[in-house]
Amino acid sequence: MQKTTFILFIISFSLFLSCQEKRKEHKNIPLKEIAEDNSKLESEIKEDSIYPVYDLADNTTAIVITMFESDTISKYEEIYRRINETDSLESGFYDPKSVKNIKLEFYDTLGIVKLIKSKNLEKEIKKIIEPKYYVYGTKGFAEMKVDEVICRIDDCRENFIGLTIKNFDTAKNGKPLLCSKKPLNLNYGKGYFPIQRKIQKMDDSIVYRYSDEDSTKVKVFANIGPAYFVYNDDFLWGKTSAKSKTKFPERRILIQQKNDKFKTIYVEGLDLHGYRCD
Repeated sequence: MQKTTFILFIISFSLFLSCQEKRKEHKNIPLKEIAEDNSKLESEIKEDSIYPVYDLADNTTAIVITMFESDTISKYEEIYRRINETDSLESGFYDPKSVKNIKLEFYDTLGIVKLIKSKNLEKEIKKIIEPKYYVYGTKGFAEMKVDEVICRIDDCRENFIGLTIKNFDTAKNGKPLLCSKKPLNLNYGKGYFPIQRKIQKMDDSIVYRYSDEDSTKVKVFANIGPAYFVYNDDFLWGKTSAKSKTKFPERRILIQQKNDKFKTIYVEGLDLHGYRCD
């Protein structure tokens, strides 16, 4: 009995040390300690499917999967194209009188982002989504299930599939920002201001943020070693757009390099301005 207790103690102590080492590994690290090659960290982050999460309207928070933004056709886009072909979603949205049997409903058209819903689209999309997603906010994360499937159709802005989530605890986890299929070992640290200032300086130097229309500054909310998770968003546009200064809400992941520059390995955002139609 004593031998068993001793073995259990050794195992528990080893696990404790392992966890401590893991925490140390993902804290902010000095520039001189940054590895020459962060390709392994980059691939570990990018191998997971990461999507942005937004408060699209007063009562609508959704995981957003954009369409028609790359040369490859995603499985979501493939389903959308098929349903649009059979159910005339776009015709029903732009010119309802031209469609005899409209197979969509207007989910939310009062806010800056116009949203629709199609039962057939929802049925097919729900066949390919995950049972749960890990949703990360400004302060913490939670496991969430998808509630409804919605859609945005817009000639001047991104078209996307939205997977709505309900009851994300903002008091505990803050404003929702990103989600992943697998848990990310994020460190919600403090003292990000020096890094934040460097990223903002980089953005300003390349006029990255359409500064004439959008003065929203970058915020760092978490990191995995030298990989920093950031956002540009005042979180007002979905609820009270008149008070919002954000025209291009965005989520990014950047890896700090040995030369003190940053490599962007992930970026997703929305164009609320309608830049394509200017």
